[in-house]
Amino acid sequence: MMRHIAELRQRSGWYLRTTIILVASVTAACLPLRADEAVPIALHLTPGRYERTQKLVHLITFDMSKMLKSMAGGRADDQTILEDRQQVIVLKTGNQIDITETNTRRFGGDKPKEQGSKVRTSTYQGTIAADGVMTPPQTELEDAGDGALDQLPDIPLAPGQQWTFSRHIKTERDMGDGPMTYLDKVDRIEERNGHRIAIISVTATGPITPPKDMESHGFKTAPMTLSGTAEFDTTAGLPGTQHYTAKVTWATTVMGAHIGVDLNDTYDASPVTPKAQG
Repeated sequence: MMRHIAELRQRSGWYLRTTIILVASVTAACLPLRADEAVPIALHLTPGRYERTQKLVHLITFDMSKMLKSMAGGRADDQTILEDRQQVIVLKTGNQIDITETNTRRFGGDKPKEQGSKVRTSTYQGTIAADGVMTPPQTELEDAGDGALDQLPDIPLAPGQQWTFSRHIKTERDMGDGPMTYLDKVDRIEERNGHRIAIISVTATGPITPPKDMESHGFKTAPMTLSGTAEFDTTAGLPGTQHYTAKVTWATTVMGAHIGVDLNDTYDASPVTPKAQG
């Protein structure tokens, strides 16, 4: 009998400890984040030379009947455009910034529309703030992925906190444009080689208006969505690796037949890294 009572007491103690641990865990999960868990999401405007690369894949596909595809010939074949960007960023005193971008584009896929590649160079000169906002502002960004970290909160944020902003963007250079609203959320903080890296989930959506020649054939403004992940080195105050996918579908009806044009984008960016002045 005494042994049975002892076992009951042991079991009761075990259940009590389990309950206490469970309650403590739930309570801890519900407590507000401590101030020391927040990290500054802002640029460190240290004069110097920086570099980064961006790789984009634009896939254009056509949703239509086999008969219409055959009538269109090769014009309705899937198209893949590969885009490589090399950026050199020079930050000067007074937050002045010079950006030189070399953009190389070529067709890919099984049936490339053209051979060879086209290279163009663009420059920007202005000033930049700790939140990433540049003056004068760019009228429109070249791609939806360019907007993901284009504006930072410039305050410490903890996991679970987020910020939002809007940018006007283009799609596949001249295939459409419109405003995108971005929502960036700090998912977690990782420690890497003495640096605190914020892992940020990015989503965005906005109405994209097709070019005039598509509008003249009945294609309407359609929503574009973007999602992906960005990293931000809060110790160095520099953007890290970024990866996003985006999609928009324009549609029309011609003599009762459905025609859809899908644009699928994949965007990858390397970290912004400081380079020695040459």
